[in-house]
Amino acid sequence: MPDTVNMKRVTGLLILFLLIIMENNAQGQKYNRVIPGYYNASRMEVAEELCIFENNRFVYAMSYGALDVFVKGIWTQQHDTIYLSTDKVKGKYVVTSSTDEKVPAGKMLLVFKFGYQHASYINFSFAPHPAVTEHPEMTQTTEGFKTLVSRPASRQLWLIHTMYDTEFSSYTLPENVNKVIIAPGDGLGKPVFNNIPFLVSDSAVININDDHRKFRYTGPVSEEDKQYAQPGNK
Repeated sequence: MPDTVNMKRVTGLLILFLLIIMENNAQGQKYNRVIPGYYNASRMEVAEELCIFENNRFVYAMSYGALDVFVKGIWTQQHDTIYLSTDKVKGKYVVTSSTDEKVPAGKMLLVFKFGYQHASYINFSFAPHPAVTEHPEMTQTTEGFKTLVSRPASRQLWLIHTMYDTEFSSYTLPENVNKVIIAPGDGLGKPVFNNIPFLVSDSAVININDDHRKFRYTGPVSEEDKQYAQPGNK
């Protein structure tokens, strides 16, 4: 009988020990839930803010000199990380083409309907694959900034605004056109986030992909700004 009693005691202690281990593991697996509100990462010459809404929506805004960025999207959380993805962004450029008898033979006229502060940042190329080319001379007219180039062999037009964009936009032109008008679209200046990870800490979120830049929590979202919790990047 004493052996049986001792065995029961040992078994009971083992069960208690296992329960303690399981509880500690469960506590160790707990993680911070992101707090809805404003998160600021502003620094010298750059204003940058992330707004997290309760309904898994977010707004990202950044201002640097003449560059202003404002996009909306959704966030999801997995363990100690939130992932940000922007809503679908509209086209960055509006491209229209035509045949103009006034354009000299063997030439193509490009018209950029941008303000003077943007003209020097526009880069284009005609090729199967994008390539950065030397910025051509442009003439400012009432119609926009114009440049006349040799008629390209490729109908594939690549465009990039070097202040706003990190990737080229591609457009296939119809055959036999010799005039192309390029205007800014609603999506110009709006970055695209595709599951960008932010590590969640007690009072900040940290952009893992960007030198672990920290966005510090500054307070709850105002009633006025909750209007931006709706979908769409218009």
